[in-house]
Amino acid sequence: MGKRRREDVEAEEPAAEAAEAQPEADVAADTGGAAQDAGAYEGAEDGVGGRFGRRNRSQVNPETLTYLEEVVGHFQTLVDDEERSLLVGNVLDELAGKEVKVGSDPVCSRHVETLMASAQAGQLLRFLTSVSDVDGLFTLVSNPFGSHVVEKLLMRLETQLDAMSSEEYDEFVRVMTLLADAICPHLYDYATDRFATHVVRRLLCLAAGRNVLPPAGKPKTKQQQDQALPGLENKRRKGEALGGLAAKLGPSGGGGGGKAAAMAAELLGAGADEAPPARLPELVAKLVNAACGEELVGAAMGEMVYHPYACPLLQALLRAAASDRKLLRGLVPVLLGATSFNDSAKGGAGAVLEGCKDEEVEALFVDPTASHLVEALLQVLPKTLAEEFIKRFMVPRLADLAHHPSANFTLQAALAAAPSKDMAKALYEGLSSLLPDLLRKRRSGVVAALAACLGRHGVCQRELCAALGSALGGLPQWAHLKGDAALAPALLCLDSVAVVGSNEPFAGALAAGAGGDNRAPRLSAVGCSILIQVLRYGQGACRAFTDSVAGLQPHDAARVGADPSGSRVLEALLEGNAPAKVKAGLLRALAPHWELVASTGSGAFLVEAAYRSADVEVKEAIASRLAASHKQLEGTHWGPQLMSKVGASAYARDPEQWRRHAASASKTLDAFAKMFGDIPAAAGGKGAKGKAEQPHQHQGGSHKAAEEAADGPGPSGRGGGEQEEGASGKVKKGKKDKKQKKRKADDEEQAEAGEEGAGAGGQAGPSGQAALEAEIGADAEEEEAGSKQAKKKKKRAKEAELEVVDEGTQAAAAAEGKKAKKKKKDKQ
Repeated sequence: MGKRRREDVEAEEPAAEAAEAQPEADVAADTGGAAQDAGAYEGAEDGVGGRFGRRNRSQVNPETLTYLEEVVGHFQTLVDDEERSLLVGNVLDELAGKEVKVGSDPVCSRHVETLMASAQAGQLLRFLTSVSDVDGLFTLVSNPFGSHVVEKLLMRLETQLDAMSSEEYDEFVRVMTLLADAICPHLYDYATDRFATHVVRRLLCLAAGRNVLPPAGKPKTKQQQDQALPGLENKRRKGEALGGLAAKLGPSGGGGGGKAAAMAAELLGAGADEAPPARLPELVAKLVNAACGEELVGAAMGEMVYHPYACPLLQALLRAAASDRKLLRGLVPVLLGATSFNDSAKGGAGAVLEGCKDEEVEALFVDPTASHLVEALLQVLPKTLAEEFIKRFMVPRLADLAHHPSANFTLQAALAAAPSKDMAKALYEGLSSLLPDLLRKRRSGVVAALAACLGRHGVCQRELCAALGSALGGLPQWAHLKGDAALAPALLCLDSVAVVGSNEPFAGALAAGAGGDNRAPRLSAVGCSILIQVLRYGQGACRAFTDSVAGLQPHDAARVGADPSGSRVLEALLEGNAPAKVKAGLLRALAPHWELVASTGSGAFLVEAAYRSADVEVKEAIASRLAASHKQLEGTHWGPQLMSKVGASAYARDPEQWRRHAASASKTLDAFAKMFGDIPAAAGGKGAKGKAEQPHQHQGGSHKAAEEAADGPGPSGRGGGEQEEGASGKVKKGKKDKKQKKRKADDEEQAEAGEEGAGAGGQAGPSGQAALEAEIGADAEEEEAGSKQAKKKKKRAKEAELEVVDEGTQAAAAAEGKKAKKKKKDKQ
């Protein structure tokens, strides 16, 4: 079905139905878009109109409907996979030639989905082959129910790829090629159709071998919005793709992703940031060539980039072609509206963009739909092309882009894609004078992206901090705070209510921890994101912001620590490169409110980070406060684990024993820190004297040696039971000497291995130290149980000796009795 034929069909539909379109909702439609559209038809029985006023009843003959209902009822009773597969095969035989009719039916399509959820790869390919002709495929996928069926089949196929045999995989490639051949000549029709576009996007995911779909739409909850910002993403949920600003800011946007990216770049070389090759590159090339065909270049493509259904498909096409620079060099100019092309291989990036007009590209920046396409383009462009694009189209108009409600997001993507230090400097020079306006006019996302960009390239950090401090100092609501004291509160409460700075008591966290509703206003997620990025700079640049955070008053510090976004700020300071005195000042401010901070889920992570970086005195303060509030914390799902990590239960049972064990563990950690080198965010030891140390643990076995050393001198390092004096004491002494010699030899081996590991760069980071801290905390809780077992063993040993003595006495008495009887007989 060609473009002209499709337009004729649409002209015959009712005007109200043809005009219905929700651009903003479909620009970033998620993978279940067709399913949501199909759900609009539910409940549309007689008199109860669905979104389109159609009846939700079957259009197939009653015999087919009855057959499918009976088969599905029997199918759901089967347990054996072979029986299910056999039944699905029989159904496919029965439905031969009626796949399009059944798949697009409102009722039967659900039965088909139920059956195909357990189908084998061959059966799925058989169904897709039967609908792969040009007219049949478009008829099926342009229907809301048929589109959902085909999309589910493709998703099911993707899960079975690893288990396919070579013959099945060849058949899979053949069927995918059939579908692509049916789609490519009519790509415009598929792209602009509300339901068919989802099938093409899913086909691109299969061909690329990864998820290339546009990010999900606007977050539905405040928590989801906050997690889309750099530094605030949920680091505890692994494997979840980031969206929003966190996805735009690259590998150092937040959390520990920067370390992983740096390691990958070191191991893989310069190409570590490139997209992996496509699973079916020929298929991707076919779809790209179709988009670059003569029929679409020019006016048709100009319509598609602004179309609410076609634009997400073009974004997916860009991501699928990201690994092939040749395809990108041909696709990018077409998407930007070029009609003339320079095919010279020596022209470079300027030749690729030569036919693009500035006014047409600028129009893409400011359009609510097309701006998403520009963001995707900046994410996949090679470095040379990205630098040319930003320099030519964005740097001359930074002020307009930064203030525009749609274009500011493309600018954030450009800051994330800035390929060089010179480009980062140029962007900062153009935006530095705009910082006050951006902060006042709710465009602080640009500031967060700029801070992350400069941190990633290591340029202009001191200048940004000075400009940011000047901009924050000019905000009138913080005029009552003098000097640097206003910096942290101004960012924490940016675009929100000023709840920090007055040091008022905060009971909201206690209410939330007790199961109540925390009605306290949230801190600014964007402001916290900016502050986190700044705190990662060197102290020569961000010392004013570091001092401002550490100088928070006790109630303000507790409020920040209990907030989901604010707790990440305090974690960044404690785990960063701030001086030990600054960290100690923050810990003193939090000291009276540890139980309040721990009563919230976000604050619990802060308490754990503080315990790792504190000295023995602060650790005791944390354990004592949590032990006093154990009833409140035990009512939360994170409380028991947190109390176990800090040894709160052990402290409540025997504080003196907890102190001895903590001091022993601290000495052990200090010894390993001296052996393997000093690193920031130390755990215990000399933190109170202004020296924060943390052991570098070698991956080969230093961790085990540290455990043994920590257990040795501590209260729980004693053996299980003491022998009496005499021969048993000599045996014990001999065993002890052997253990000491063995431990000394092991320590020497571990020390040699640690020196070799340190020389080769094989040192573990704070995660190994955190694990060691957790184990030491667990040892503190097990200490009392160990001492009780030792007493029991000692008692059993004494009882055994008494039994031996009693048995010996009885035996001697019996022998004496026998001798007396024998003497008496001899006399007689």
